[in-house]
Amino acid sequence: MTFETMDNFTKSNSTLGYLELLKLLELELQNMTRNISYKEPDVYVVPLSIVIILAILYGSISMLAVVGNGLVIYVVFKDKRMQTVTNVLIVNLALSDILLGMFTTPFQFQPALHQRWDFPEFMCVIAPSFKVLSVIVSVLTLTFISLDRYVAVMYPLKAGFSKPNAVLSLILIWLFGIASSFPEGYFNSVEQRYDPESRKFKPFCLPTWPSESFGKYYYWYLLCVQYLFPLVIINVAYTRISCRIWGTKAPGVTLDRENVRQRTRRKVVKMLIIVVLLFVLCWMPLQLYNVISEFNPEINKYKYIQVIWFCSNWLAMSNSCYNPFIYGLLNEKFKREFRALFSKARCIRSSGTSGLNGNDLTDDSSGTKRIMLTFRAPNSNGQVGRSWQTRMNRSSVSYHSYAKGTKRPDLAHTSF
Repeated sequence: MTFETMDNFTKSNSTLGYLELLKLLELELQNMTRNISYKEPDVYVVPLSIVIILAILYGSISMLAVVGNGLVIYVVFKDKRMQTVTNVLIVNLALSDILLGMFTTPFQFQPALHQRWDFPEFMCVIAPSFKVLSVIVSVLTLTFISLDRYVAVMYPLKAGFSKPNAVLSLILIWLFGIASSFPEGYFNSVEQRYDPESRKFKPFCLPTWPSESFGKYYYWYLLCVQYLFPLVIINVAYTRISCRIWGTKAPGVTLDRENVRQRTRRKVVKMLIIVVLLFVLCWMPLQLYNVISEFNPEINKYKYIQVIWFCSNWLAMSNSCYNPFIYGLLNEKFKREFRALFSKARCIRSSGTSGLNGNDLTDDSSGTKRIMLTFRAPNSNGQVGRSWQTRMNRSSVSYHSYAKGTKRPDLAHTSF
């Protein structure tokens, strides 16, 4: 029955109800669907073995990013000696990598594999926006680190960035990142799209831009903010730093202290350059794919595009777990702190020395420790004389639960 015959049938039967009309329309649509021959898309089906490998790789980088960067944050905040301006910036970099590992990496693999969104709808807003936020915070933090090193190396007599200035800069970086990632979260939503292959509607997490040009300009903006402009600044800064450290030599005879300081600077700069290079290499394939797919959507019809996206996205996400290993291998302070953290053996300090007897007592009332130190001077017979005992009693020193930071008596200047 065609639409014309159905229309004639409807006109000739004015008493036909709406239910019968809808039933006839449904039958007509089914007949039309059977007559259409769908062409199978020429898409590469990822084998199960590769899916398992990719799942292990995605899961491992997510876990390493959270655990490794969490240890970096703990090590810096545990020891005040580690809380330098550069290490505060490194903590901010670690925090952005943790966000990427927790809220982005786990929620990208499954939707890309099954071509549908099976997570809660609010995660469709959080996951894309946190990805943009994390990348912007990471690259701007790397830029600020390069500027901090630039001032320290090129102008050593000038005061560099202080901790309050560094914290204020980090606050501005996070505010700028939140503002830049707002469109990604605001316009993303779960939509039901018809899948011709399964002939069913599937949920997809997609951005609904106000206009087509808005989406293109926004991706151009992210490319410049997340990649191009910061890397130009970083490249110029580290190029000049490298020329100063490795390309020049101070005239005359340099002191050992200056040589040690110069070697320390070289190690720090070398470590930071490796961090930047890894960021550039890891994010370059995915950035290129995003730009090309935005301006040429036909690339998504390529047979192996799914495998290409999986590999490039994994490489970008894996950047979040490399930095802790770089710190542990190339930075002596982080290496020492990591060893102390993972070591189960506890150092036992000996309290007794030659001619010094120490007794470790505990004050039951307060639960604090009290150390009694007694100095004895034997006479020629090996016994303590009376006059020595009298002077000894005046010089006996007791340590009573000194508060932290209280200056203790100087035993070296105790008079007998």
